[in-house]
Order: sequence, then structure tokens, then C-alpha cells
Amino acid sequence: MAYVSAASAATDIGCFLCAAAAGEPEQESLVVHRGELAFILLNRFPYTSGHLMVVPMRHAAGVAALTAGEGAAMFDATQRAIQVLTDAMHPDGFNVGINQGSAAGASAEHVHQHVVPRWAGDTNFMPVLGDVKVLPEDLETTALNLREAFSRLGPL
Repeated sequence: MAYVSAASAATDIGCFLCAAAAGEPEQESLVVHRGELAFILLNRFPYTSGHLMVVPMRHAAGVAALTAGEGAAMFDATQRAIQVLTDAMHPDGFNVGINQGSAAGASAEHVHQHVVPRWAGDTNFMPVLGDVKVLPEDLETTALNLREAFSRLGPL
């Protein structure tokens, strides 16, 4: 409730996804792969290790605002993300979902898609009891490993 209540008081800090698309330093933005129309970055507040976001380069509020090429690029990037995560991290499954609109988590109204690797038994008591998540690897190490895996896969 504290998060929801504070949302209306938040100040406008701009679109962090547009900043990442514009080429903010890779280590800061956690971008792991770039294509012409879409890019892939690690979620700074992940549900699990390897939690990626697939984002159109152009700021678009929703799926209907994307061109056919942008939509295809996002789907291609999602397939690539699943392939790389499968090869690099060996998850048992994935959650894939689009965030559209600020109430759905689309920061600054920039549509994006989450690719969340899942492992059998990956939910534990920590979020319930301590309001924390335990990740076995820091984001920068995961970003480095996934950038290497994406580079082996070739251009987007």
C-alpha cells in the first residue's frame, strides 16, 4: 500500500527506457543486447535472476502504437531472450508478459515485455516473511554473462 500511495507523489524523472535506448552506458542501463528496432535489458528490480525486459527503441505507449516492424522486432527479441536464457541459465520455464500503461508497470508509458526465467521451487519464504528477494547473482555479473551469450547468437 505504501508503494501505491507514493506513486502519485513521484516526481517525473523521465523515461529510463528511452535513456537506455539512447545509449546510456551499458553498465548503468543493464542493456544486454541491441537491435535496430528493439533492445533487451535486465530488470533492475527482478523477480528472479535473468529477468529481462524487451523494449521497442521508439517510445510507444502501447502495443497498438507499434508499427508492424516494431512488433515483429519485439517478438524476435523475445524469442532470442528465451534462447539465450535457456542456454546460459537453464531455467525450467518462463513467464512472458507485456506491461502497457503506468498502472500495469509501464514506466513513463513506454510499452515493454518481461521475460522471466523460472525454476521449479524458485519461490521461497523470503518475500513472504522479510519483504526481500534473494538472487544468487548480482545484476552486473548476470548482464556480463548474458551480453556474451547474445554476442555468440549474432545480430538481432
